[in-house]
Amino acid sequence: MDNRTNLVGRRSVEITELIAPHVDREFRGRQVAQWIIDRNASTFGDMTNLPLALRRDLGTYFSIEEPEVLQVVESSDGSSKYLFGLSDGVGVEGVLMREGAKATFCLSSQAGCAVGCTFCVTGAIGAGRNLRPEEIVGQYRIMLRRLDDEVERVNIVFMGMGEPLLNTGNLGPALAVLSERVSLKRITVSTAGILPGVRWLAGLEKRPKLAVSLNAPDQDRRAHIMPIAHRYPLTDLMQALREFPLERGRRITFEYVLIDGFNDAEDDARSTARLIRGIPAKVNVIPLNEDREHFPDLRRPAAAVVDRFAAGLRDAGLTVTVRWSKGEDVAAACGQLRQRQAAR
Repeated sequence: MDNRTNLVGRRSVEITELIAPHVDREFRGRQVAQWIIDRNASTFGDMTNLPLALRRDLGTYFSIEEPEVLQVVESSDGSSKYLFGLSDGVGVEGVLMREGAKATFCLSSQAGCAVGCTFCVTGAIGAGRNLRPEEIVGQYRIMLRRLDDEVERVNIVFMGMGEPLLNTGNLGPALAVLSERVSLKRITVSTAGILPGVRWLAGLEKRPKLAVSLNAPDQDRRAHIMPIAHRYPLTDLMQALREFPLERGRRITFEYVLIDGFNDAEDDARSTARLIRGIPAKVNVIPLNEDREHFPDLRRPAAAVVDRFAAGLRDAGLTVTVRWSKGEDVAAACGQLRQRQAAR
């Protein structure tokens, strides 16, 4: 068993404090923190401005431990799906998406999900443990090394495996570390509507952006596909979102997965617009990422239906993006790659 202290997932000030008893000069701790946070070093050997003897000594007391990369699958659309192995044998996923000079990292916060949305493969896998800060930050660090100099902007979205707001105890420290490199304006936490978590997020001094998985304009249908809505009803969720503090220029993102014949009618678009009226918002319309094994009866609407739904929202004055899934050829939907790996 490795008893060394892992420095991944710790803020610069924490790293500096941990290093302090092991160095004779105060600035050495700051150098180590800079190597880990700013330069994304993966070994003490990378820290070339530290004396060789010190690098060896640090390796005795500390580690720079990240998840193991079990598999990387490249999609024809330029996205990359990662399967990460954690120290206890658990597997989680991350996705790196490239679009010109912008890269987006989709991170997991749990090794499974207890929320149980009926259109999500991770929900079919079931509950898994919370990821620790170093396991969350480690996903980012690994994928960051895959980027080239052409990338000028990095975004982070917590839209991978798990419900981030059911893991606030580890999400908070991870956000603190990630925000040392990536502005909170470019970090988004997505939730199925966990009200205590939404209120926790609202209470932070500095907040990432908030995205809410909506998927239906009424309580009955939302609860049908999102069982968590029985515990946190739509009316209560919308009230919390109306009270959510938004910095100037910020908006709440509503994610709406379109399912053929279930929530894709023109009247559904009008009802959705009425529901969120008055909230600074934008809507991501997401045609269902089909999975015949886990939800064989659910289908993606035709492209014309998707366009008509989005047009209905725009006609109501909303900002709308149609987000066609990336990486379908590499099982990039949440949980798909891990599930396929487990089935082998």
